[in-house]
Amino acid sequence: MTRRAIVHIGWPRTGTTSFQFLLDRLRPTLAEAGVLYPDLTPDKAPRPHLSHQHLGETLDGRHPRTTREELLGKLDAALAATRCDVALLSYEGLAQLRRAGPVAEMLAALFERRGFSLEIMATVKPQDAFLNSAYTWRCQFLREARSFAPYARAELGNRRLDYAAVLAPWRVAAAGRVLVVPVRDRRSDESLVWRLFDALGLLDRVRGSLSDGDLARRENSSPGPVAVAASRWLHRQGVASVLGADARSAGRYLEVAAQARGRDAATFCGLTPPLAARLEARFAAANDAFAEQVWGCPWAARVAPEPAREANEILAADPDVTAVVDATLRQFGLSRRGGPPAWLGRRWRRDPA
Repeated sequence: MTRRAIVHIGWPRTGTTSFQFLLDRLRPTLAEAGVLYPDLTPDKAPRPHLSHQHLGETLDGRHPRTTREELLGKLDAALAATRCDVALLSYEGLAQLRRAGPVAEMLAALFERRGFSLEIMATVKPQDAFLNSAYTWRCQFLREARSFAPYARAELGNRRLDYAAVLAPWRVAAAGRVLVVPVRDRRSDESLVWRLFDALGLLDRVRGSLSDGDLARRENSSPGPVAVAASRWLHRQGVASVLGADARSAGRYLEVAAQARGRDAATFCGLTPPLAARLEARFAAANDAFAEQVWGCPWAARVAPEPAREANEILAADPDVTAVVDATLRQFGLSRRGGPPAWLGRRWRRDPA
């Protein structure tokens, strides 16, 4: 009997990390239930990853070819050794590969050699909500200087927002076996994790291992408006280039500092009603065509809208933003250099601890 190889390709910021956290925690339980969630960590990596990010990055050409060969070898060996009838890979970045077609075909062939048929799973939400989340992700890494509206306008032509186009090469490689799960589903009030296992036909295997905490878990929540505004200031001042790998730690510190001041109880929302309407109109026809393809119904019949929220972006001077910035500079030992900078990053130095 042909076994199933399920590859969860994304999209980013659609509950993927929460799902991967659970898959990683339940790895032994899943194996006992016939589901292989392989550990594909390079030998030189400092630590494992919840997802298959290491593999995904090598497939995207971001690591040496030797690492690609190492991880594909580990995957092949795990498939050869397992008695499980389901193999599951998950990495949200697969939805954004530069050359998805050859990668999808290569994975399909690798699985087929070991008796597994490729299936694709994707999680989606409306493009306006996706852009809001993607923007805050950039701010968490101090990578964004623009306010939300110009960022969103610049992204309108980004191919990753055309869900059907992104899925097309994966659909071909999987011979049409594609499953799409909306983050919010009009048909069900169950949690996303529950619906993912249910859609995959694996719920009965894991139901007894899912706690209330598992179902309610939310990883990688977005920062609030104060942290976002502080992040933009730090980026404009060139701080990220000085911090390097510590930029993400600084982003986390911004969130903690903002909450300590009694701010950012609500996450960031840059969507004003006119901008939200423009984004919805921009993708309405494409989303309906996509929904007919994967669900056989219009988009709005399956995808529940995001809860109504007021835009809370901070665009003017705010004393809490200044205080959070100052606290972050102190926390990471950053102080201004004397004299005019030749480029922004040279404004700052990191003082010895």
